[in-house]
Amino acid sequence: MLVLVCTLAVAAGVATAGVAGAAPAVKAASSGTALANLKVTAPQVSIKPKGKSAYVTAKDGQALRQGDTIKTDANGRAEIDYTDGSLTRLAGSTVFTISKLTNERGGRQTQGTLSVGETWNRAAKVSETGSFEVKAGGTTAAVEGTAFVVKCTPEDNGQQQVSCTVTAVVDDINVSSDAWDVTSVTSTP
Repeated sequence: MLVLVCTLAVAAGVATAGVAGAAPAVKAASSGTALANLKVTAPQVSIKPKGKSAYVTAKDGQALRQGDTIKTDANGRAEIDYTDGSLTRLAGSTVFTISKLTNERGGRQTQGTLSVGETWNRAAKVSETGSFEVKAGGTTAAVEGTAFVVKCTPEDNGQQQVSCTVTAVVDDINVSSDAWDVTSVTSTP
């Protein structure tokens, strides 16, 4: 198991960073095709659809698209079920945005951005041209194995910082960033 803890100052409480050598954006799925659905596992889950300014109550089974943001309150829990068999579980007090969700020529691209809270992620087999990534606190965790956890908590120092932990649960993950300070890295058998 690999555990990485990092801290990053963020401008508005949300941080994302580009991945060096990342592939150019691929065309999103057509508006009629949902590549993910929401499972509400405990009430108090809301969604802000792409292009909207307000959150609304999320519905179990609701289709999700690139750009949608899902938010749980302290008691809310949700799961994003991707059509390729991958999933992302959202703990309480979590804000997660589906940054990229495409499937072009078998190259499934799945990317989420965790603003605050905790996600548990399990990726189905990723093709050579596909990817499954979670960005959090300026760090990107990309699947090399099959399951990992990303957790970001706000720092209480008045500096708008978050502290993020990335934990490989099954196999390995690739963690990269050009914007964070590593405070600890732990590898256990």
